[in-house]
Amino acid sequence: MVKRLTKYEIAWTLAVVGLIAGVSVYSTVLLYNIDALPANPGEYVEVIGHQWFWEFYYPANNTYWNTSYNANTLTATGGALWATPGEVVQVNVTSVDVIHSFNIPGLGVRIDAIPGRTNHLAFTVPASTAVGTEYLIQCTEFCGEFHGTMRAFLVVQ
Repeated sequence: MVKRLTKYEIAWTLAVVGLIAGVSVYSTVLLYNIDALPANPGEYVEVIGHQWFWEFYYPANNTYWNTSYNANTLTATGGALWATPGEVVQVNVTSVDVIHSFNIPGLGVRIDAIPGRTNHLAFTVPASTAVGTEYLIQCTEFCGEFHGTMRAFLVVQ
């Protein structure tokens, strides 16, 4: 004997299917927009991870900066990543040796640096940030003996 579905069972099934379809469409659009890069970033920087320092290349003025971190004084010398408050910064991140992870915890920025691959990310320093503010940049992927000293700073200018 075959049981016939009631109108409530049909309505409930269609409601669930509609809900799942709606969430799927919304998620697809959201993921696409999250990964989209801005058409005209204010600053464009190539970030290269090395064992055990970050290198920043600014193509606009063809300058390279290598950062060395001193764990005793908690300072970085040799260069930094610079950004203006409210300006969109696009970073293209790669590595020349092992996997690193470019992380600015104060801004919620994190992207992997993988040898032979360039990952892209855009972020904005909040417009209310005071000039001279420094955000810690660190590697969050264990990359070898001196991983703990692979730090730099984003300096708001």
